[in-house]
Amino acid sequence: MKKGFLLILLFGFIMSHAQEPAREMLAIANDSITGGNLNVELDSRLSSLINFNEKKNCPNTSFVPPRKLTPAEKCASQNKIMGYKIQIFYTKDRNAAEKVKNDFARQNPGYTAELVYLAPDYRVLIGDYFTRKSAGPDLRRIQRTYPAAFTVQWRVWCRKAL
Repeated sequence: MKKGFLLILLFGFIMSHAQEPAREMLAIANDSITGGNLNVELDSRLSSLINFNEKKNCPNTSFVPPRKLTPAEKCASQNKIMGYKIQIFYTKDRNAAEKVKNDFARQNPGYTAELVYLAPDYRVLIGDYFTRKSAGPDLRRIQRTYPAAFTVQWRVWCRKAL
C-alpha cells in the first residue's frame, strides 16, 4: 500500500516538474481513511498511446508463472541440482570428522559419506536426496546411531539422488 502511494507521489512530482504538455484526467480515487481525493493526471501523449493499443485490440499480456520442474526434468540439463543430504557430524577438527566419516562408511556400506569443509567447520554429509521427504526414512534410521543428524539443503548428484 505504502509503495503504491509513494510511486504515485513520485509519478505526480515528476509530471509536475516536466514541461507542461496537455494533460488528461485518468482516475479519481477517494481515500477511505482521510476522505481526501487522489487525482491522477496523464500526459496526453501517453494517453494516446494507451488508446492506440486499446484500438488495436492488443491481447492481455498477463504473467503466467512457469510450472515447477520435476527433478528428472532438471537432471536432463545438469548433473547437480539443489536437493538434500543428511548431516551427521560437524567439528573444527578435521581428524575427528574423517574418523566419523570412515566409521560411518564402514558400518553403512550402502551410503555415500563425504567430508565437506565449510569454514570454519568440517561436516560429514550422507546421501543424495531430491526432497526432504525422501530423506526421511534414512534420517530416522541414521538418528538411532547419530541422534544429532538432520537434513540440510545441498547440491546433490542427479544420478545418485533418490
